[in-house]
Amino acid sequence: MSNSINTNIAAFYAQQNITTASNAATLNVAQLSSGNAIINASDNVAALAIGTSIGSQVSILQTAQTNASQGTSLLQVADGTLAQVQTILQQMQSVANQAQSGSLTNTDRGFLNQEFQSLSAQIDSLSQGTTFNGVQLLNGGISGNSGIGTNSGDNNVAAQANGGNLATFVNAAPVTGDTLTIDNYTVTFTTAAAGTAAAAGKVVIGNANSIADTAANLAAFLNNAQAPQLANLQFVASATGVSVVYTGGTLAGTLNLTASANFATPANLTTGNKTIAAGGSNGLGAGTYSASGATTGAILNTADSSTTNFGTAIDVSTLKNNATFAGAFNSVGTITGSFNGTAGNASFAIKVGNITYTTTDTTLTGATPTTLTFTGHDQNGVVAGGSFKLFLAGSSIAAVASQADATSIANQLNSGLSGVTVFQNRTVSSFQNGGVVSNAGVQVANLAGFSVNLHDSNYTNPVISSISIAAPGVGSTDAIVTAVINGETYQSVAGIGNQIAKNTVIGLQDLNDPTKTLSLVTGNAGIASNAATALDLSTQANADAVTAALKQAFGLNNANASLTFQLGSNSASNVGVSIASVTTSALFGSTPLDVATADDAAAAAAAVQKALDTVTAVRSGVGALETRFNFASAALQSSVQNETAAQSQLLDTNVATYRPSLQRTRSSCRPVFRCSHKLTNRLRPS
Repeated sequence: MSNSINTNIAAFYAQQNITTASNAATLNVAQLSSGNAIINASDNVAALAIGTSIGSQVSILQTAQTNASQGTSLLQVADGTLAQVQTILQQMQSVANQAQSGSLTNTDRGFLNQEFQSLSAQIDSLSQGTTFNGVQLLNGGISGNSGIGTNSGDNNVAAQANGGNLATFVNAAPVTGDTLTIDNYTVTFTTAAAGTAAAAGKVVIGNANSIADTAANLAAFLNNAQAPQLANLQFVASATGVSVVYTGGTLAGTLNLTASANFATPANLTTGNKTIAAGGSNGLGAGTYSASGATTGAILNTADSSTTNFGTAIDVSTLKNNATFAGAFNSVGTITGSFNGTAGNASFAIKVGNITYTTTDTTLTGATPTTLTFTGHDQNGVVAGGSFKLFLAGSSIAAVASQADATSIANQLNSGLSGVTVFQNRTVSSFQNGGVVSNAGVQVANLAGFSVNLHDSNYTNPVISSISIAAPGVGSTDAIVTAVINGETYQSVAGIGNQIAKNTVIGLQDLNDPTKTLSLVTGNAGIASNAATALDLSTQANADAVTAALKQAFGLNNANASLTFQLGSNSASNVGVSIASVTTSALFGSTPLDVATADDAAAAAAAVQKALDTVTAVRSGVGALETRFNFASAALQSSVQNETAAQSQLLDTNVATYRPSLQRTRSSCRPVFRCSHKLTNRLRPS
């Protein structure tokens, strides 16, 4: 240290130490008073960066906790109402069973029917009025796209493809005055010149009946039509006629087509990947019904239980357009017999929904096998609902001589059919087929033309909740396809392999009822590596890619869910919420129920039981989602706790460490001040 009277080096040291101590004390006071370990970014850059990032994550997780709480509350509201709907349905079932009592008169049943209808109205009141923050929960508004559009209460209805399209109307060379009607929207053809008053509001026929010109005029006319039944259809003209593409949204029921006599009426109208039946309803044309089970007793011909139509015992293939004709035979209706006074003759009838199927007077003798043909008529006596046949074994039939004989035969028929269930086969219209599916840039599937069919006895609001594919396991060559419909698990049968060819049916059977099947049908398009293969399920990665595509096609991915909740920090943490409709139209279909008669009460009881099963499945789904939200909420709470602790280590003041720090600061200051004081004394002039 230099000795100088001009420069006080010791004082500089003192000032420096005082400044350091002062800054340290200021920082300590700031840290203690604010609770933050880092006051300025320069205090600890690394800790600041990491701690801030963790803080953002904690904020996101806390918001996710709030979302989970909101989701749980929403589901609890829905569950509470579903419990009430279950109670109402149980009461309706009780009323329906009471109305079947033989001791009641129809007047008595009329009073019961008042209660039955009041309970039904309350279901609609609850399903339409249950909301959460303005969102209706149980009227189908948040059902997503997972419903299988097959029942009469669903407006997205598709039918079995039978060939033919709208081109049939054009190549039949229409003449002036011919008409084409699409769901009450009528098009009239004319040869008047375009733009003239005579051609206004009509389709101009092409010169020399040119199919191409007429098709172009018809397509343009229909595309510009302001008709709600055509709102989601796009008509496309070609040289041979007009085709139509379904553009999405809601199609108002079945698209019915009629035409003038000069046209050949087509079987249906093809709409892209959907086929809408003409002249029918709900896609239930002839050939879509089948039966399964075993007949009993001696009155019916011996049943062949290995076939769906029982060989020569029963034939339901000519039934059509009666959505109620599904389920156990003794639940859809009861056969009654009538003796008409002529010895040996009797007629029989059964009411299924609004259709009554009757036979003509039939001569029944003890030795001759007889076919009973039941033909359907609606309440106005108009032929409807198709027909079905029962084949009687002649040796077991006693000659009919009285009403008691006719009743006895009817009772034997009902008993013999008690183990028979009628099924319906419908195309799943909510399935939107797609194109090529790739895994790591390699084509593994082609879903073009892919279709899905459901073979079931209950089409009251069928909902598919999941679908998955597992690649072949060790020692196996078969992939396994699994789907869950209304809580029942369907799984592919053995032998499907893992390289699924084009135009191949993959059958999934209900594990509890093998008569129920879901069929996945590949289209006529293959993958790049093998033109004959539509699905390559040889590896789990391939199977996962196809699963994701099928989920999207069924509307099972979160993007198609009506409500989604963010329960984490990224999109993979989204949870979609879909709750099926429990309105009476969804539960019971379009067929009104009543208990005005014993037969009506029996049909109502069966329908209510199906509705109970449906509501139970819906409530189970809500409960499963609620459990998921509860677990997610618990996991989020744990994450927030642990990440907050980690952030605290980096950013919060540790008060316990500051007392000795201040002591060290004070002790370091004292010798500096003492030295400075002594030096000052020595240098003070004498």
